[in-house]
Amino acid sequence: MKNSLSEIQQLELEALKEIKLIAEKNDIKFFLRGGSVMGAVKYGGFIPWDDDMDIAVPRGQFEKLMELLKNDWSDKFWLANYRNGDEIHAYFPRVLVKESFRKQKNLPTNNHLGFSIIDVLPLDGVPGTFLERKFYKYHVMILRGMGAVFTRDVKDTIVIHSKKKQFAIDLLGKLGVKHLYTQDKIYDKIDVVYRKNKLQGAKWVGTITGSLFDKEIFPADYFGEGVSLNFEDTEFLVPAKYDEYLKQLYGNNYAFEEPDHKKSHIEVK
Repeated sequence: MKNSLSEIQQLELEALKEIKLIAEKNDIKFFLRGGSVMGAVKYGGFIPWDDDMDIAVPRGQFEKLMELLKNDWSDKFWLANYRNGDEIHAYFPRVLVKESFRKQKNLPTNNHLGFSIIDVLPLDGVPGTFLERKFYKYHVMILRGMGAVFTRDVKDTIVIHSKKKQFAIDLLGKLGVKHLYTQDKIYDKIDVVYRKNKLQGAKWVGTITGSLFDKEIFPADYFGEGVSLNFEDTEFLVPAKYDEYLKQLYGNNYAFEEPDHKKSHIEVK
């Protein structure tokens, strides 16, 4: 029997509440990101058709949280991170349901490691000038494309690329990227690029490692210190200028329109 979307959403919320408790005990803050911000602003919780959550953690606090979630921190959930040797095939870490619990509850899979429910992205500083940001964007684009070459043949992992991006990734594959680097080495190179621009005092910040790429570069005051909004039965931080943030990501009419394609990473009834 398939699980309902509502059941899966409540499981995701439970995992995020556990992370929030750990974060608060250790003076770590994080923001909801992307569609999760949309959900908080527009629906007071989950977007009705959404089946995952996203958070952004300021870089220094991101590193601290990764250490805290490196070991066994939950009865139901765990954090997959390439730095820990997990074959996650993504630069950013993901929270997954432990396999024993997934099988017990007959939950679906959406990843070759099992069932991924929360993406955890670092929030980094971004170069301050227009030309520097352009170079930064294309540098990251090339490195991300190189990393994606290794994921083309991974089964049970959903990869969504435009035809143009997929062509570029296939071309990089034909050029022999796999013979020059490992995927983890490419992620290490991406990490160096992201860390180079300090978050503290930056005029521009971003989660460019996210799915919307350079749309996820913002003036620093878009995030600011954040504001708390209700998400279902719990308050979470969202970017301080969440309206401007959402308009940049999803267009000026995000509050009134719904997308033609309502993306889902899993099939549920």
